[in-house]
Amino acid sequence: MFNGTENPRRIAFSSHNLSALAGLMLFSFGLGSVHAFSVFLPAMERDFGTSRMVASLTYSIALASLALGVLTGHRLYSKLAPATYAAATSLLAAAGCLLAGFGGSVTVVWIGYGLFFGGANGLGYGYALQLSAQAMPRRKGLAMGAINAAYALGAVVFPVPLAAALDEGGWTAALLVLSFAIIVFAAGGSILLARSRMFYARSAGRSASSGDVDRKVIVSFWLAYGCAVMAGLMVMGQATGIAWAADASERLIVASPAVVAASNMFGCILCGVMLDKAQDRVLLASLAILTSTALIAMAFLPQSVVTIAGLAAVGFAYGGVISVFPASISRNFGVSAGARIYGRAFTGWAAAGLLGPGLAGWLYDLHGNYRMALVVAAAIAVLSPAFLPRVGRT
Repeated sequence: MFNGTENPRRIAFSSHNLSALAGLMLFSFGLGSVHAFSVFLPAMERDFGTSRMVASLTYSIALASLALGVLTGHRLYSKLAPATYAAATSLLAAAGCLLAGFGGSVTVVWIGYGLFFGGANGLGYGYALQLSAQAMPRRKGLAMGAINAAYALGAVVFPVPLAAALDEGGWTAALLVLSFAIIVFAAGGSILLARSRMFYARSAGRSASSGDVDRKVIVSFWLAYGCAVMAGLMVMGQATGIAWAADASERLIVASPAVVAASNMFGCILCGVMLDKAQDRVLLASLAILTSTALIAMAFLPQSVVTIAGLAAVGFAYGGVISVFPASISRNFGVSAGARIYGRAFTGWAAAGLLGPGLAGWLYDLHGNYRMALVVAAAIAVLSPAFLPRVGRT
């Protein structure tokens, strides 16, 4: 039975490893639906008679709960077999969606979708990342990139069936569809995980605990990660607005979120593969430069072609960052300590997610365009490599 501590040369591409990775990708794909929340906004406003701001708080609560799940989940990873863990967290996520669908009030939606679905999402997403590193110990970058790509794909695919369900059956029907889909993909993932005969090994890799790591190192990772993802999260939250401000065609405006998401998935995979053969710091610095260059071009050359290309570049870099950071931390500190350290660094992502889109909207309202928001995001992106602590291969 593979426990994450065997000779990596013998297990790099075994059928058990590939089965585990495929199961984790299915599991992650279902959880990625949490980021399709924007499709629910009009229905929430209509069915609950609430404002856009109040409805949007649901997603903010989900992001905060997601971050909390990633931060604390490492305490649970070794308690259950992978198939059981995937099933349990997915059932919690599905239960949260059902509660939101039948609750009948905004407060219940906040609890169901925001707290339960968001929290289960963090528990599952963090687990999938860390277990994939054990499944492919010599290809951690590729493995974690695949998980992130599958997770992002969920956000791309789910809006279509959810929008159709909203049109046909309303709010409750859409949440029922979402709950069912989460369970179906989790079931498929759990079957593959059970076939892989894998389990989460706390002792895999280096044995140092996060408590042995200087607090300054963790703070540095927090700042570096937050600065690195700020632009991507800002762009994902404002993609259609940025395209509209650049006088893009209606077709390009509608397609802009998909452009960012598709580039995000491509960045997850390619940068994950590159990390297995490159220096972490060099790769992250390159992604920061790409992000900053694209943002500056979008700010001072507000033409539709430049803007769409810039959105694609920022999406690609964001996908690279969210794959490189967890893999880099894992290979520098080991899987067990790395899971705890990454959980703390991930709260920097949550902070950027709460701050970035709102900051862009505020600066747009203040100046009547996105130029200042894009320049600020470019400056923040450039700062990211400077905060990276000098440890191991980073």
